[in-house]
Amino acid sequence: MNSIVASLLPSSATRVVVYLEPINMSFGDVRLRQLCRDVLGIEPDPSTAFLFTNKQRNCLLLYSAPSSGDRTLLKKLERGAFLLPVPEQGKNYALIRPAALTRLFRS
Repeated sequence: MNSIVASLLPSSATRVVVYLEPINMSFGDVRLRQLCRDVLGIEPDPSTAFLFTNKQRNCLLLYSAPSSGDRTLLKKLERGAFLLPVPEQGKNYALIRPAALTRLFRS
């Protein structure tokens, strides 16, 4: 995994939920936790990281809930866009392994 991607994830994360609908990048911890629970139906926990993007797909917002407390991190591309995975039919999110995060970055 490249160093940029590795620095985005908490070490406890074993899965990444990529929400495929754009959100407001100014959402805080409370709103992100609520989105995870109410829209995705997934309770934030230390083993799960959540990735959100904006309409232009040039910003990624990482939300995680390690045992030390909720954490957010924003990564913005200067040019280009992130490539998002394809969801299972009927889902508005995709599950990926942390090692697959490098595929979101265009070469």
